Amino acid sequence: MRPAPALLFPPLAAAGTGLLAWLGISIVLLHARADLMPALHALQVAALLLGSALLATALIGPRLLPDSRPAWPRWREGWAGRADLAALPTLGLALALFAVLRWVAPGPDRAMVLGLLGLGLAAAALVAISAAALAPDATGTPAEHPLRVPTQLLLALTLGLGLLFCLMAWLLPAGHGEPGMLLTLAVLGLLLAACLLPRWRDLHRGAPVPAGRRGERRVHAALLAAPLACWALALLLPATTWLVLATLALLAAAVLEHGGLRFATEYGRG
Repeated sequence: MRPAPALLFPPLAAAGTGLLAWLGISIVLLHARADLMPALHALQVAALLLGSALLATALIGPRLLPDSRPAWPRWREGWAGRADLAALPTLGLALALFAVLRWVAPGPDRAMVLGLLGLGLAAAALVAISAAALAPDATGTPAEHPLRVPTQLLLALTLGLGLLFCLMAWLLPAGHGEPGMLLTLAVLGLLLAACLLPRWRDLHRGAPVPAGRRGERRVHAALLAAPLACWALALLLPATTWLVLATLALLAAAVLEHGGLRFATEYGRG
């Protein structure tokens, strides 16, 4: 049985990898804009550091716990080990991108290198998310449902986008929690709920759903709908606080998606 704290690492990895994926995409789109790149430098560096820290924590943390994984991921471990191996190129590209942003002087060559690294980072992050989606879940159940990979991709990208929006609200003068950011998270949260409904239906097809599982799903659905409520409240109050709360709600939904009731029961037992 996995220790309860270990159930936090997959959502952290998803959030960090999703953030790095969005960062790579944004750099690909904007690397040639000499007028915008200096203004985005602090945001890009912060996103790199945060995404890399979350991903590194998710890779190292499980190996520090009792009954942990081997010190170095191995291909023969199955998709759990392969997911860790797939995350390593993402970290390497993030480190290379940080070095270019930090120490290479602006110019055409730098812009070209940034574009290539951004493209590689986005691709590596998406591969890492897909590999993690194919790994067994917290209960040891293999990933067999056809919606598992698309759902995990959408979940990771939603978490990453929420973190990116929070950084934008913090670091950019014009990004103070625009309601449009909350609306985007609200739509993505509803899409996640729509993807999860068929999985929940198929999981207990022909069998009664346990009462505890029904309660968990209500909480899960409420957390996914929280960004919509935050968006509505942001029409009356400043949006920055609601943006942070919406991102935290999505992160809590990710914990339930990866760990379910096992997190609550095992953590409660200490």
